[in-house]
Amino acid sequence: MRGPILTLASVLALVACTKEENPFDAIERPAEEPVAQLLPLDNFAGLHQRIFRPTCAVSGCHDGTFEPEFRSIAGAYNSLVLHPVTANDPQESFTYRVVPGDAQASFLHERLTAFVPNTSGIMPLDLLQDSDWPANEQVYIGAITAWIESGAPDMFGQPPTTGNQRPQAIGLRAVPAGSTGPAYPRAGGVGVQPIEVPAAPVDLWFAFADDATAPAAFTHNTFRTAPSLASFPTVPEQPLHTGATCAGTDFSGAPVTFTHRAALDLSGLAPGTTVFVRAYVDDGDHGTVTEVPNEGSSTEVVTLFTLRIA
Repeated sequence: MRGPILTLASVLALVACTKEENPFDAIERPAEEPVAQLLPLDNFAGLHQRIFRPTCAVSGCHDGTFEPEFRSIAGAYNSLVLHPVTANDPQESFTYRVVPGDAQASFLHERLTAFVPNTSGIMPLDLLQDSDWPANEQVYIGAITAWIESGAPDMFGQPPTTGNQRPQAIGLRAVPAGSTGPAYPRAGGVGVQPIEVPAAPVDLWFAFADDATAPAAFTHNTFRTAPSLASFPTVPEQPLHTGATCAGTDFSGAPVTFTHRAALDLSGLAPGTTVFVRAYVDDGDHGTVTEVPNEGSSTEVVTLFTLRIA
């Protein structure tokens, strides 16, 4: 394998930053915005993609108008898990919106399943005309309940902590080297698929989010690529470049700014070759560098950070 390999496309629609001529137009691949690939409901990114963003982040509701804030994966997670309630029932029974491991003590669960006096009613209040909540209400509530009872892990399978959360990598797009797009799409098929890239120079763009530190202020910015998950400990870290930005969508399809770039030369790799990618950043608030994805991440999340030579 020649040089490290990284990928930065979004699980759903990949939006190019600018319209530039693609030097790899000869490669047959789907359009820039392929059919969205649904993330599993047992992952927080899947809950955001399929429930919180389309059902709750509607105009005038949890779209930044008031908390919880459901426009982005990280915003939703940080404004829910171990986040103090602002409203409450008359007995003031609830302390947090989501209490890891205890759905009954979580105000989110209560608002979805019971009428709480002195509130606007059972959530969600207003649905878009094409909302699938009525058809899937019990499935969705069951998925949220199961996530809470399993400890409310983040999208990478890491348990929450009181106070400052670890950085989250919320988007990845791969583009021709030296450009900002169009982005290479994910392969077709059932479930989440790797990003298909050519055996050529490629730039990978990462989008990060943190509840207290701007991604540009991270003190450790590196990545690794490996031909297998078992190989990561033996692979040296490579620098992630900061200073420039790129616009696109996160893993659930919400608009986001990409701030970290990795330059890869995939020339010479055979079609079908798989390249796994991990990023390493430090927000300065934890004793160790954050690795994403990590050993505890699900197969679907690992695939979000996987490239395949087309």
